[in-house]
Amino acid sequence: MDADATNSCDKALWRSLATKDSLAAVLTKSGQCDEAETLLREVLKTRETLGQSRADPDMLRTMNNLGAVLNHQGRFSEAEALHRQVLESDEQILGSEHTSTITSMNNLADVLSRQGKLEEAENLQQRALELSQKVRGPEHPDTLSVMGNLGSTLLLQHKYEHAEIVSRQVLELRQKVFREHHPLIATSLHNLAAVLSKRGKTDEAEELHRREAALGQTDMEEKTSMKDLAGGQFDETEEMHRKEIALGQTDLEKMTRMSDLARYLGSRGRYDEAEHLFQDVVKLSTEALGTDSSKTSSAMSQLGDVLIRNGKYKEAEDVHRNVLAMGVA
Repeated sequence: MDADATNSCDKALWRSLATKDSLAAVLTKSGQCDEAETLLREVLKTRETLGQSRADPDMLRTMNNLGAVLNHQGRFSEAEALHRQVLESDEQILGSEHTSTITSMNNLADVLSRQGKLEEAENLQQRALELSQKVRGPEHPDTLSVMGNLGSTLLLQHKYEHAEIVSRQVLELRQKVFREHHPLIATSLHNLAAVLSKRGKTDEAEELHRREAALGQTDMEEKTSMKDLAGGQFDETEEMHRKEIALGQTDLEKMTRMSDLARYLGSRGRYDEAEHLFQDVVKLSTEALGTDSSKTSSAMSQLGDVLIRNGKYKEAEDVHRNVLAMGVA
């Protein structure tokens, strides 16, 4: 096998591992934890065989995903050990203000909270929240995830007044940020209702539970109109990406520039827009290059990742399974 062929095979292997990581993440969210664990242990073993260390970002991602599976399975001691390793490595390599480090703090805090280690969990969540608000912004979905977990920890500590304030804020911001039937809005309704019940506000709690139930009945993964979180205004980076798309001459140029914009919008939590852009990229790539192209599979993988973030777990699972079946991930 010549050098180019070897290099191509290596890239395909790394992409396949990344796709399996993403598939495992969506399987965990949809409750298919046994399959997710099997996938992730396979990925870990392969990464170790390839010589990746526990300091490698891809290895840390796999470890983090495995920790999430173990957490969902109630294997808290194992999950805590993994998340502590990941956080320690992230802080040493990336620093405390890196988004991966902040996510690792949130993940470890969640495991600690589930074990009843509430004071340590709250302190870690408060730290993660301050950093996330600074680095990502106060309305970013990942910031709201930290805030939501903090509200749950406060509830477990019987700090009901503080928990209500935090939980109301999370619900208000998620309703502003996410599509109408995103699963995390239902989660926020449930969490706030739980706090209100503890505070004796039973009528409001009942109404929130009814809204939660209604969301569950009507969430049919319908196509929704895009919410422009910027209120119709583009920031400089987004405007630059849009201008570059307009200047694109070839399909390849347009696909590259559309993917850049989609990734940027995804990083800002604007998942509906990113999803639609990646769908367009997949269509363009399929028409221009075919389904066997690595560019097509890469676009599909990125679409799958955005679908996970947008709460469309079944669609995300289908996309990632298709990428693996194509064999060109």
